[in-house]
Amino acid sequence: MRYKLACFDLDGTLLDTLGGLTRSLNAARRMNNLASQTEEQVMTFINNGVVKMIERSLTADPGVYNEQLKSRLLKDYIAYYNSHYLEDTRPYNGITEILRRLKSDGMLLACVTNKDDEPAQKLIERFFPGIFDYVSGSVEGVERKPSPEPIERCLNALGVENTDTVYIGDSDTDIVTAYNSEMDCISCTWGYRSRKFLVENGALFICTEPVDLRNLMR
Repeated sequence: MRYKLACFDLDGTLLDTLGGLTRSLNAARRMNNLASQTEEQVMTFINNGVVKMIERSLTADPGVYNEQLKSRLLKDYIAYYNSHYLEDTRPYNGITEILRRLKSDGMLLACVTNKDDEPAQKLIERFFPGIFDYVSGSVEGVERKPSPEPIERCLNALGVENTDTVYIGDSDTDIVTAYNSEMDCISCTWGYRSRKFLVENGALFICTEPVDLRNLMR
């Protein structure tokens, strides 16, 4: 294989979490007397962490944004999601099989995501037990993607160089993360951004089915 380490995004790459994210966001919005939002709207809010998602959700409602409401909505969302994170969440078809094949090829596997670390760890353990060598979500004191900092921590933990690593994700944030980390990137179209969007945002290698990932890494 061309790489020693395959580093994956989580939401929209390994797991389809859109239904669960939408459910949790709307539960928090109802607690704060706000109207529900659609999955299509929520899809545009994600990929930069929970704080950005809450900010984008509020700015989509003209006239209601303020810091106090943002703090309440964030607190209510986190409390609800941490109790319901498995609901409306599933691995993408074929992703578990390709992860096992990459593992059998001798590759190290990591997941570095902007999702909060606690639910990220739980989701990986629930859906991909024993497969990943390293998992990291958003933690206090560490910059989020597209900063290279969480990737650098992963590489240091596993003892791998960036030139021996490929980052796989579904968003423009993932493309910039790989660029900032000076590593190759494979963009997948089964997630939350279209092929057209990914190309317009600098994607060089695009994968349409998980089964094709292995060939792109050779």
